[in-house]
Amino acid sequence: MSSSPAFRPLPSLAGARAESVPGVKLQKLRRAALDAREAFVREGPVAAVATCDLITFPYPAQFAFSGAALSPAPYVMMTNRMQVVQFVDREGERRTLLFNPSDYEKGYAAPFYRALRERYGAFVSDKVMSTKHGSVQSHLASLGLTPADVDYIAYDHLHIQDLRGWLGGDGMQAYFPRARLLVQRAEWEMVKDLHPMQTVWFVPGGAEVPKERVVLLEGDVWLGQGAALLCTPGHTQGNMSLAVATSREVFVVSENGVATECYTPLQSAIPGVRRHAEHMGWEVVLNGNTRENSLDQYSSMVVEKLFAGTSAVEGAFVNFHPSSQLTTHLMAPALSPTIVLPAPNFGDIRPTPASRRAA
Repeated sequence: MSSSPAFRPLPSLAGARAESVPGVKLQKLRRAALDAREAFVREGPVAAVATCDLITFPYPAQFAFSGAALSPAPYVMMTNRMQVVQFVDREGERRTLLFNPSDYEKGYAAPFYRALRERYGAFVSDKVMSTKHGSVQSHLASLGLTPADVDYIAYDHLHIQDLRGWLGGDGMQAYFPRARLLVQRAEWEMVKDLHPMQTVWFVPGGAEVPKERVVLLEGDVWLGQGAALLCTPGHTQGNMSLAVATSREVFVVSENGVATECYTPLQSAIPGVRRHAEHMGWEVVLNGNTRENSLDQYSSMVVEKLFAGTSAVEGAFVNFHPSSQLTTHLMAPALSPTIVLPAPNFGDIRPTPASRRAA
């Protein structure tokens, strides 16, 4: 594996995660998340962040809200998004991170979506049930970046991801000549030896990339001023969340929840969600397509909720932004988001000195 860059750990959270009793752990994480957020914000804003829509796609409604939403529709529609983040590291260099650069054409090879395409056919799957908004390549070009500008790529988790086109492997040439993958060790070890109940969500061979292109992380990391990756296990064992601070607020991005209102379910207008949360006594509603780590996922969502804080636009909601955002669609009646907050965008993305030196 590649040697780890000089990332700092984010204070407070690691100690709380070491607690073995779930209820006690959650209480410790609440306090630690607020302490970590205060330290994170104090260092100042990120250089720039831009959000890019990639593809709108179907996702089982029973998973999206852990069975809480009431609708005859079998699927919700979600829009997968990539964040382009530029931050100044400890050496004073501006670095570029792509968070969730999904190669969605290759993602169709994951068994769940391969079976879905076989069931509905290519026309319905591609023209009715999905909408392509742009590719990773086209979005980078529109931002004035080249592949050599990218220092790192990372994902909240590796469901339906194929990394080989970006990093090389299996005879493929790497699209990004310099980029390294930032991934939690727990996620990497899991994807290399999947349980049968996990395989449906993973592209076969999708993680077979050169070892020197992979940086294994152990917990939360402070990438640079205003940018961090939070260790938020649950949806998968090595789930991560992107946190970016602007001059006005903190954004948190992951797929632990499919909508902002998953973090304030009593504010949800989606039929069934508020009632279910009240009945169960839940303060968050999980994206529940994997259940092996639900207690951890709940606790991680509380961390995300507290770290993000309230939205500067709408104070009744948490400033959480799903990496795959619940999207209004005719095929998903009564399953539209109650609110869609403005996506994370701040500062100006620009080519970096590192890429110019490489050129």
